[in-house]
Amino acid sequence: MKNWDDFLNNNEDDEFSNDDERDLFGTHRLQQELEKTMFLQDVQNGHPLVLDPSEYITLFGPIQDEDMEFLTQSFFTNYHRLGVSVDELFDRWGGDWIFEVLKHCEKREEYELCSIVWDMYSDWKKGIKGIEHLIKVAE
Repeated sequence: MKNWDDFLNNNEDDEFSNDDERDLFGTHRLQQELEKTMFLQDVQNGHPLVLDPSEYITLFGPIQDEDMEFLTQSFFTNYHRLGVSVDELFDRWGGDWIFEVLKHCEKREEYELCSIVWDMYSDWKKGIKGIEHLIKVAE
């Protein structure tokens, strides 16, 4: 995770070049954990995911198994319990996170869940057939 002084022009001879003093009170790690917890809590409450997986990795490090399990449970809670439509689910989660959920289910050998995600992707793909020409023009 980048710190505010990463953007300063620090030379080796500069007085600010001592990396040992960057997290003097040990609060950087605590703040990072707090922000990650807030992100996961927002996901659980059904808010759109504001970070894609690459941004998540940049900010919080590699996605831990327990975090991915939590995200997967939140994804299926949104779909099954709350009855969110497939289009709305893809708008909230984005294709990158849905693919991460699919990979996680495959890694844990939960093939029934994989088939649900794949069927949702197929339904979503059918739904955008009518606007595919607009997407191609926008690219």
